[in-house]
Amino acid sequence: MTHPVVRTLQDLAFQHHASRWLVGFSGGLDSTVLLHSLSAAQLSTPVVAVHVHHGLSPNADSWQRHCKAVCDSLEVPLLTQRLGLHSPTGNLEERARQARYQAIKELTQPGDVVLLGHHRDDQAETLLYRLMRGAGVKGLAAMGEHRRLGNANLWRPLLHYSRAELLAYAREHGLQWIEDESNQQLHFDRNYLRQQVLPALTERWPEASKAMTQSAEHCREAQSLLTDLAILDSQQLAERPEPGGCSVDLAHLRALPPRRQKNYLRYWLDERFGVSISRQAQVDIEQQLLGEGTSVAARIFVAQVQLCCFADRLYALDARAQWAPGADEPSLPWQTVTKPLALPGGDCLSLKPATCKGIHPDYLTGKLEVRWRQGGERCQPAGRGHSQTLKKLLQEYQVPTWLRPRVPLLFIDGELAAVGDYWVNQAFTGEGARVMALQWSFEPRQSPTSD
Repeated sequence: MTHPVVRTLQDLAFQHHASRWLVGFSGGLDSTVLLHSLSAAQLSTPVVAVHVHHGLSPNADSWQRHCKAVCDSLEVPLLTQRLGLHSPTGNLEERARQARYQAIKELTQPGDVVLLGHHRDDQAETLLYRLMRGAGVKGLAAMGEHRRLGNANLWRPLLHYSRAELLAYAREHGLQWIEDESNQQLHFDRNYLRQQVLPALTERWPEASKAMTQSAEHCREAQSLLTDLAILDSQQLAERPEPGGCSVDLAHLRALPPRRQKNYLRYWLDERFGVSISRQAQVDIEQQLLGEGTSVAARIFVAQVQLCCFADRLYALDARAQWAPGADEPSLPWQTVTKPLALPGGDCLSLKPATCKGIHPDYLTGKLEVRWRQGGERCQPAGRGHSQTLKKLLQEYQVPTWLRPRVPLLFIDGELAAVGDYWVNQAFTGEGARVMALQWSFEPRQSPTSD
């Protein structure tokens, strides 16, 4: 008779095709049961074990050898990722967890399915840990059964099995596993919950972990509804991409009830940047950015994301993508106009056929170079009767204040010909099928996601 754990994996394989199964394999009880049961399922898809060598324990090398021996006995290839987590700063548990996910992510290929051995007691532990940190609905949803990880889908097929059930499986099949000595160190929060709190709760309520898993599922459903509401609200907020980020209509956001403002901002920053808003940051946003009479100088940082207001819009900008030229920034020659020109800060300039007015092609045979504002520049946009200072024109075109120093200025034979992709100087403009428009683009930066 097929064991329920094995049948669970067979059902997963039937419902979700994979080009490879990548099993996170620490050598502990959970991952040993997962790897053994996956092997016993006799699937046609290749199985690969991934062992992350943290280098934190003096036993790390022997654990790797144990994992290699287990994989050899199951005829499963083993990939080892070595890490260096020797810095004493920060939360070691959290840094190790993030490093594990990143190490596995780097190995993924399109079509892979990553399997992790988290079980029901892990889920209860996660819920308690986040509860003690004051988490909201999303945090109390704990670990999802499924999510994306790099090029792959990540599944936790054992979440509905208790540790006792996995222990019974291991003993039934005579499995050997390693015990991480750090699991007994109670100064780690999760170890304290695992060793002290959960046993006490289970003694009083034998089905405690099952009940907490159900609560996490209820929170996950509630979070899905909150996400649906945020998506509905987004339809009124006119989101648009911006250099290094995005923006939404500030008036419509202010018109939402405060609870829906909070819900949308949590959704927006998580969806676009993978960051969470702290309670204090939420208060700062409400007071400094969403209140009437907002100062254009106000800046709120949420992790690497900068929030600010300009021209009746709320901007969310990746701080890592922000760049401004120095006072002595050298000009850049553009010798081959048929190819894009890479600029500092990740920007790029290119010339594309214009649909109406643009730069007359006769001028593109001159000496082209890109400079940045030094002060005092003047320009006459096409169709204007006279020139104006660049400072005034950038204000008129509502170019955000933080972006103005970064706007590339195209000079042809020493004369200002175009300002970013905002306008062309009257003296260089033309009409017809051959005119070219300047295109200023920014390479978007990806942010990591996590549970």
